[in-house]
Amino acid sequence: MKLKYGKEEIRLPIQDKNIIKILNLKKQKALLNPEKELRELLKNPIGCPSLRELIFQKKASKILIIVNDITRPTPYEVILPPLLDELHQIGIKKENIIFIIATGIHRSNSQKEIKEMFGENIFSAYNFINHNCDDLHIKDLGKLKSGNKLWVDPIVSDIDFIITTGVIVPHYFTGFSGGRKSILPGICGRKTIEGNHAQMVHPNAR
Repeated sequence: MKLKYGKEEIRLPIQDKNIIKILNLKKQKALLNPEKELRELLKNPIGCPSLRELIFQKKASKILIIVNDITRPTPYEVILPPLLDELHQIGIKKENIIFIIATGIHRSNSQKEIKEMFGENIFSAYNFINHNCDDLHIKDLGKLKSGNKLWVDPIVSDIDFIITTGVIVPHYFTGFSGGRKSILPGICGRKTIEGNHAQMVHPNAR
């Protein structure tokens, strides 16, 4: 048995008599040109206004793009070029686009790791910051329905429009990761994250 571990693999010797069943993923037909498909979806999404329409509605000029940290296998080499092209076609300037790495309570990513994740061209052209869940200027946005206080990275105070990116994969207590998880826990304060994660041991958790 082989387990992915970072960029390497760990081999585990398991005897056949200890294998009850092997579960295989259902095979899906891969997109021949995912970047082309993404460009089309950005202009003509399913069931919602386009990115262009949303930005024009908000009259937004300062954009925050939330990206995963080094612990997630997000294919940014496919995702970001179409997204950035669309933003620039709308009229958003490079200096008005900020990338925040949604570390949650993970450690900050090094400059070397950021360059590795996003490539030299994007890394050198845009402003990247690491979220810090212990930032002394973390912003209080009130309470969630759960009663948990919502503390969010102070960068949101100076932003007109937020775009979240990431992968959608099974998660041990939220069902699936991606989307809203880019905000919580991605760019929230430590107390908010700890309060949220404590729900995994709630008697009604499934």
